[in-house]
Amino acid sequence: MASNTDIPELERPLLPRGRMRIPRIPPKAITLIVVIAAWQMVAVLNGIRPFYNATLVPSPGGIFFATIDLWREGTLWTHLSASCLRVLRGMALAIPMAVVLAYMVATLKWAEIILDPVIEFIRPVPSLALLPIFIVWFGIGELTKTIFITYSAFFIIFVATLEAIRDVDPVLKRAAGSMGMSSTQMAYHVTFKSVLPQIMVSIRLALATSWFVIVGAEFLAASEGLGYLINFSRVWFKIDTMMAAAAMIGLLGLASNYLLLATERRLFAWRER
Repeated sequence: MASNTDIPELERPLLPRGRMRIPRIPPKAITLIVVIAAWQMVAVLNGIRPFYNATLVPSPGGIFFATIDLWREGTLWTHLSASCLRVLRGMALAIPMAVVLAYMVATLKWAEIILDPVIEFIRPVPSLALLPIFIVWFGIGELTKTIFITYSAFFIIFVATLEAIRDVDPVLKRAAGSMGMSSTQMAYHVTFKSVLPQIMVSIRLALATSWFVIVGAEFLAASEGLGYLINFSRVWFKIDTMMAAAAMIGLLGLASNYLLLATERRLFAWRER
């Protein structure tokens, strides 16, 4: 009996015209859906027979309707865009600074002697401990929050890039030198392209940290943003709004992480994962 692969292409049954293929739901999305559904089910059971304070632990439905209320009031986009722009500005400064300084420390002896001890001395100091100092130095404007995000993200990218550059295979460098590459060409085609996967991983880690610390910055020095919204809702005991803002931060972190993962898969399709 002939197999399905033996049937000529034109003789194979076709899907009826107009029918669309149902998209496959990713397993990780199913996991989140199951967790949220279970949480909502517990909230329903609590409504029937209370066993915890529903005001302190809102249900997913309550958080969703609180988000809708923010959207109807016109404040949701204001807080979202403010936090996103601050994180993007901080990351836009941290990435080039960290990569360039890591390359200098890894390749130039004088930079290693001068820069490395200074950076390693500052690196253990928590960014949240320096936030009050940044406010005194730079005020409570956008500059303080940008510097705060840059400081928090810089060291993650710097350390990962520095170690990746130091681990570049010297055989690749000797091969590039034998082909007559200049130092600039070698820096780009050998060093940078070799460490780019590690840089992308460090950017993902730094971005997650940025979403974490932006809340602290907006607690103390902001009149808008998701962190400000959480603090404002705490004062007025609006727990559902607090949870809605926290959920927004979680969704932003999740979306940015998967966006960078998709970028990695396109850039480094040759890697086996």
